[in-house]
Amino acid sequence: MVVFPQDSMRSDLERLWRVCFDDSPEYVRYFFDNRYLPENCLIYLDESVRRPIAMLHLLETAVSEDGGLAPAQYLYAACTREESRRQGIMGEMIETAVKLGHSRGYKYTLTVPAEPKLFRYYQKRGFHRCFKVRMVYMSRSDLLFLCKNRIEVPGSPRDTMMKLGEVYAFRRNMLVDREGYVHWEPAAFRYAVGCHENDGGHVVTLAYNGDFGYAFCHEQDGTVTVSEFIVKEHFASALIRRILQSYPKAERFVFRLPICDTFFEKFGEKLDFAVIRRNDGKNPVYMTTLEGVRTPYFGLPLD
Repeated sequence: MVVFPQDSMRSDLERLWRVCFDDSPEYVRYFFDNRYLPENCLIYLDESVRRPIAMLHLLETAVSEDGGLAPAQYLYAACTREESRRQGIMGEMIETAVKLGHSRGYKYTLTVPAEPKLFRYYQKRGFHRCFKVRMVYMSRSDLLFLCKNRIEVPGSPRDTMMKLGEVYAFRRNMLVDREGYVHWEPAAFRYAVGCHENDGGHVVTLAYNGDFGYAFCHEQDGTVTVSEFIVKEHFASALIRRILQSYPKAERFVFRLPICDTFFEKFGEKLDFAVIRRNDGKNPVYMTTLEGVRTPYFGLPLD
């Protein structure tokens, strides 16, 4: 039975999350302390023991469309206990989530499949491939060569850091006019930053002479993964230099970039990243036919 969770079920949901995903207890607790709302969570209740065996969360967002923002919901952390999988439980929950979104006035439901084979799973349930990213793999020497003709930024890193509000405003100004941009409200953006930092990541920022840029970075075993990199092309080399300074021992760098990024456009590969479904049952033709630099961008999905 698909229902909303009771307040007393929080510990069960945290346990279910940890069983299904390879996330630290601290990461899970941070979500439930800061983002979890019972009315935005669906569970499948095992009535024999009155405990959830599957769940998904619905986070409010919006998609830039035709000069405005279409309300949407992001389907997040969908999971089922292993012994209860392949019984149609998650399919039933997704259909319930879509109907709920429609009743709440959300035009779209979005989600990021956790692995490539799940794109087919969601396509069978009415979702369409829509959002792509460019994955770029570089060594430290590669990046140093790319940004050899750089803008010199005087002062210390602290002198040229951006405040969180400035990062949010810059991100919005850079992306909001692009069709298919997934927009997060300030509170959701603050959570994404806090979640990233709570998991050991760091937001590298740079502001100088009216130019800005930032990068969500996480280092593990000598490799820095940059999960969002937003900067104007002429200032990109300066931001890369700041990233290299922030991670002096890292030798490998992985960038996940919007297709509209031009600094790295000759490198990497384009990959499917997220899917979309209209909650009213119609085909989201317009959103799925945008191409090139107009390809919809889904950043900060809390993946």
